[in-house]
Amino acid sequence: MSDMHTTWAQVVELAKAAAVSPALYRALDLTIPIAWEGNYFAIGLNSTDGLYSSSLKSGDHQLKIEQALRKLTNNRDLKLRVLDSPTLEAWNAFKATEAVVARLAEQQVARQTASPTQATDLATWDAVYDQLNRAWSTFEYRTLASGKGRFLQSALTTIEEAMEKLGEGDEQNERAFSRTLERIGSMTGTDPALVGYLLFERRRLAGK
Repeated sequence: MSDMHTTWAQVVELAKAAAVSPALYRALDLTIPIAWEGNYFAIGLNSTDGLYSSSLKSGDHQLKIEQALRKLTNNRDLKLRVLDSPTLEAWNAFKATEAVVARLAEQQVARQTASPTQATDLATWDAVYDQLNRAWSTFEYRTLASGKGRFLQSALTTIEEAMEKLGEGDEQNERAFSRTLERIGSMTGTDPALVGYLLFERRRLAGK
């Protein structure tokens, strides 16, 4: 733990020296190292001001921070993860989301070589919802209308991709699909029927 904090304190100084940005300096001063696992170095912000998070995540600033991290640790693959909450719970939620994404990627590879019956067993609407639920738990600004709108846009893309893989038609599949729309509506405070309309309108405009 002490090594993590010592390393981060050195990274902060290097990043400040490499950048000319008072906003970044202030944001770095508000950071707290949370975890250092594998190729991830996670930090949290001791602030609810989204401007600080945006400053840390901006392409140029994040690049300078990661360059400092890699220089100090001699790990060229080390990546910075900026979380909205400086807690282990936020880190664990991020890891859970990564695990779901990795599992779905493995399932997609398996579907490409599986028989039609096997492929159906490998993916369900519940798995899609599980992926979205975990993404929602760490989604930036999810308590704000703007954040909910961005998440809804992302969720519609995920659902549309799932429709291509899971297909349509039978009653059981249709009910599971509808439950997913209802859950997304519950997350974002949106009428599920409107979520469905937005999804079908996207598909119509895309010629599907």
